[in-house]
Amino acid sequence: MLDRTLYIDRTGAFALDRLSCLRNEYAKNECEECLTHCSENAFVFEQGKLRLSAVCTQCGACMGACPTKALSLYGFSIEKVFESITKEGNVTLSCQGEMPCLGALSVDEWCALLLEGKSVSCTLLECASCHHNHAGVVEQSIRKRIEEANAFVAALHKNERITIVTHKPQEHSRRALFERFLAPPKTTTPHFPEAPLTHLKRALKKTVSQSVTVENFSFLYPKAILQSCDNCKECVQFCPTHALSYNTQQSDILFQVGKCIGCGICETICHKEAIQTIEKEVDVIDFAYDRAQVLLRHDLQVCHTCKCAFSYKGGEKICERCACFEKEHSEMFLLASQSH
Repeated sequence: MLDRTLYIDRTGAFALDRLSCLRNEYAKNECEECLTHCSENAFVFEQGKLRLSAVCTQCGACMGACPTKALSLYGFSIEKVFESITKEGNVTLSCQGEMPCLGALSVDEWCALLLEGKSVSCTLLECASCHHNHAGVVEQSIRKRIEEANAFVAALHKNERITIVTHKPQEHSRRALFERFLAPPKTTTPHFPEAPLTHLKRALKKTVSQSVTVENFSFLYPKAILQSCDNCKECVQFCPTHALSYNTQQSDILFQVGKCIGCGICETICHKEAIQTIEKEVDVIDFAYDRAQVLLRHDLQVCHTCKCAFSYKGGEKICERCACFEKEHSEMFLLASQSH
């Protein structure tokens, strides 16, 4: 059995699960979100694989950008934010309290926070002088995620909002932050990431009881497959979250929008360029419960040459591979027939 702990890079309290990283597991993926949000150049490539170096300052600014949740900060989770807000009531989230950089929260986690019935405020005043906010990248990302979270919850006809305040919050001790996040873990128990979008889907199940359709949010990636698909199965095989699958007869390609993280691997690997991300309304109930839809139904027939099942498009019942072979080697077959 694979020992996953061998594939976790850790600097103090911060960790990278290399097996969950798209860049490490899929050669055709070019995700650079962690690199973009890191001001310390803490992520490096060694022999083509992404690694975490010792220069990491454990700020957490990159965590919210990772599509697979491969980045983690020991002792921090969105549940702790929920608990803090429930316990203290009206709070202003800030990197100066018992929080890492607010960039640690992804847009779906901000959405989950609101869906739990928690209108919150936060301050980004520290961003202006923070050296982690190189060229304003981190602050812009935080503002964009908050804006999108507010828009998503409004689309569900709910009133909770995240407010960005312009005054400094009440001072908190930095000792708790230092002890909780920056000290080396006191246990060797490894952290393995939850499935992406888990918190948002859990919150939707609690708060949304009927179908509501939404469109054009960054964590929704509806797909379509063109008739040119030849049922090669590679998109299903290489999907890292199993958002694509088959029915038992392998004639229907199924898709679960609640599992898709928009990595683009299926589109890159498709030699027919048949699968596409499209603009389409998504039912949040389908999203929350990972309901599958049929993207394409193949008419499977048996090729009269190789006797294998293939996606029949009409005409002679011969698969594309056999048809191409016969065309490329037509002279050979002609000479063989003339010799008789």
